[in-house]
Amino acid sequence: MKTSIFAFLIACAFSCSAQNWPDWVTQPQKSDEYITAVGIGESRLAAKQAALADIITQLSVDVSTQQIQKLTKQDNQSSNYFEQATTLTSLPFTLTGLEELDALEQNNLFALKMGVKKSILVKNLKSDLSKLSRIFAPKNNTEQRFIWALKNSGELNVATKKLAVLEHLSGPKLFIQSTLNNLLTEQAKALNAVSCDVIGANNISEIKSALNNALPHNGGTRLWVRPQIRWQYAKSNNKYSAKAILTLALTRSSTPFKVLLQQDLVAQESAATQEDAKQKATNNLVQQLKAPASQWLFDI
Repeated sequence: MKTSIFAFLIACAFSCSAQNWPDWVTQPQKSDEYITAVGIGESRLAAKQAALADIITQLSVDVSTQQIQKLTKQDNQSSNYFEQATTLTSLPFTLTGLEELDALEQNNLFALKMGVKKSILVKNLKSDLSKLSRIFAPKNNTEQRFIWALKNSGELNVATKKLAVLEHLSGPKLFIQSTLNNLLTEQAKALNAVSCDVIGANNISEIKSALNNALPHNGGTRLWVRPQIRWQYAKSNNKYSAKAILTLALTRSSTPFKVLLQQDLVAQESAATQEDAKQKATNNLVQQLKAPASQWLFDI
């Protein structure tokens, strides 16, 4: 599964008469049934995005947020000044079941109260995490255990985040935590048993460096990773296009040098010069290699 990392910045600043907004906007109440948030913006979409950002903030997953609310007075009129600046990455699951609970438009501003039922979130997270019980590490073969650890790196990483949200919503989940901890322990053992040497690739040092950062180097079983890159170029309307096809082969380091795993990564970019397009494509590949290995070394 290719994961595209999701991020956005919401900046909403506005001044409004405090006495004109109902309590559900200025003094939102917590709900036992819903995770709720109120967003205000110059459009309905902006208000919805602000509310969604607040909901994600409440779920406390990879979020950095600042929210300021000030009360000012001018000419004997009280005004609230709200400023929202929220930077966040995607939740480790699709946020389904969002409901619009209230809405209001006045003074060219929109206010939306959005909510998602906690019971839906808990049910979906438990269902997703139940799949952990169907993941098993190979017992003895060091190479196969290593490949298993790489292939499940993304899923175990996401499961850790999902469990954090689940426990935030409904308390400790000891059985799920135990299952996940056992899998993470097996994964760590499998990764630490192997040392990967990136061979060749002297003409693509950035790729080689990214692979060295992504793979383990301290184990007793040596494996080789051979990166090879092919380029395709085109020009159209004074724009140069460069397409990189990076082939990664994981092989044994001793004869007969059996290929254990092979995968192609592709990046295509355009720029004003061929060299710039090539560099952008290289940077694209480096970014792909910063993701868990399950996203670039396997067909998902």
